[in-house]
Amino acid sequence: MKRRLLPFVLAFMLPMLVMLPLKTFADVNDKATKALLNAFDGIILDFDASRIVWTSNDKVLWLYNRANGTQVKVYDGTGTTDIVHEAKLSAQGVVYNLNSDPKIDVWPRVSSVYNWKNGQATQIATGEELFAIRGDGKYALLSRHNVDLSTGQVRDLGFDRIEFSADGTMIYSAPVPPVNAFALYQARPDGTITQLAEPSNKVVPLAHGWSYGYYGPLTDGKRILYRELVESNNYAKHVWALRLRNEDHTVATLSVNPFVSYQPGVSYRINNGWIAYIEYDRAISSKVVNVRSPEGIVKRVFVSPHWWSWTSAPLTIDDLGPDGTVAFTFNDKTYLQYMKEDKPVSINRSPAKFQYREQVFGAPGASQIRMGAWYMLSNGSLYAVRI
Repeated sequence: MKRRLLPFVLAFMLPMLVMLPLKTFADVNDKATKALLNAFDGIILDFDASRIVWTSNDKVLWLYNRANGTQVKVYDGTGTTDIVHEAKLSAQGVVYNLNSDPKIDVWPRVSSVYNWKNGQATQIATGEELFAIRGDGKYALLSRHNVDLSTGQVRDLGFDRIEFSADGTMIYSAPVPPVNAFALYQARPDGTITQLAEPSNKVVPLAHGWSYGYYGPLTDGKRILYRELVESNNYAKHVWALRLRNEDHTVATLSVNPFVSYQPGVSYRINNGWIAYIEYDRAISSKVVNVRSPEGIVKRVFVSPHWWSWTSAPLTIDDLGPDGTVAFTFNDKTYLQYMKEDKPVSINRSPAKFQYREQVFGAPGASQIRMGAWYMLSNGSLYAVRI
């Protein structure tokens, strides 16, 4: 393994980022500069202000301490038929997903999820995939359940998707009997469940498994962003609407797409009232990326070129900062769009991805300070980014 370490504290404290000895790593017209923080002979799967989890050859999983340069081995699958499929940092350790190696003729395929902390790994699911870590690193979202990593409690609410606020409040959608259209719910840490909204259409024809109602909720702790299936004509047509539910319970429609099935975290994101979302503009026959301010002002930041097609050149949103700065990828390039600029401040070739990270200072419930910064992740290399 090789690694280079700059003073890590400066890497995530945005106001101090200007002090780093930065070097340019981008296109000629790139307005952002990057500094290499760490490099590994493998793939970085997740990172935060003080830790990096990475894998070598999909077999060995490492947890690296950015403060002192030490690391520990989380998992070693050398000589087994398993590979590390995914790994995410939790508040206390690492949650990782093992799958049967697709290169080896092993049947039936196995998928298991483990929670590693204090040097010990505990299996928390089998037959499921790790989706994300939410609620300030306290909850693991799996393909069918969510797990409280502190207590081990497993909850299955029959949801389409669950999103956690930092205080443990869950936002999810679930079918309402007897019609089984999907309604929107809130579940507080004390177990109190509130139905926030009933589906607008009670007729429930199925096509590709979709029922009318709400899907894929995301929250910034105050507002809820979700998609709604508003029209379904067998296999010929689905019409999806992207909705925003505000703190005062008013609902705004951001877009209505007959061809695009929004995917949470990929087609839309929300952060601090800012919203980034992809839609299909029928007037120009192109996919576009829009950014909406907390005041409701929408700015179009990207339009796909005329040669794009539905079967190639994918467009995805990678991350969204609390000031509306958005990272997205189209075809083989990844873009960082600073909202004070009229064009991207940085463009890099895939597999590079821009990602935003925050560190919270202060005790829970007290006045807290959030310090954030942008990074660029490219396979086994992590860069600090200054706009």
